[in-house]
Amino acid sequence: MTVTVTVWSDIHCPWAAVAVARLRAARDRHDLDVVFDQRAWPLEWINQEGPPERILRAEVAVLSGVEPDLFSYFRGKNWPSTFLPAFELVAAARRTFGLRAAEDVDWALRRRFFRESADVSQRHELYQAALDAGVDADALIQVWKQQPVRADVVADYQTSKGLPIQGSPQIFWPDGSTTHNPGLRDHAWVRGFPVVGQEDSGEAERLLLAAMEPLPVTPR
Repeated sequence: MTVTVTVWSDIHCPWAAVAVARLRAARDRHDLDVVFDQRAWPLEWINQEGPPERILRAEVAVLSGVEPDLFSYFRGKNWPSTFLPAFELVAAARRTFGLRAAEDVDWALRRRFFRESADVSQRHELYQAALDAGVDADALIQVWKQQPVRADVVADYQTSKGLPIQGSPQIFWPDGSTTHNPGLRDHAWVRGFPVVGQEDSGEAERLLLAAMEPLPVTPR
């Protein structure tokens, strides 16, 4: 039976990109039957401001030393003013193709932003992300345009208010336990850069493997 691990994060969060990359790599390495249910936690609503370019550039500069394959220096002409269309595309994929497709679209959007310097608020970049994810991009864009997928994003945001979310990313495991930012703990800002207090590249993998173990059965 497929195990579901729920991830609450912002698509523009580089800390989340690291966690998701490590979880996906662990799944592939161990051939696990698990899907990562990507849920919207829009920081632009939480912080009441758009994606902060100065902060994100500093975070990427530091985290590129942790997972260098994930990041490039942002060289696009337009810095995204919002990530809501990207969240909507993930919601559209969940409606149309299911959780695994939504996960793959989410990952493609993160990759396009962090690796390709794409403004993923633009329709053509959403379309390209759908192609990168291997789904029917034309069908997905039609759902994104015609169905109330913003309502799905709003529903996620409202649900998140009742959850013990410390920040992006927050991972919820099948047994109900939760982990914030696995493998990258206790970071603090020093002279404009985040400094990671503890870095454990294997923590996400260990947590995932533990989550795949059969849950104990309570005797009746």
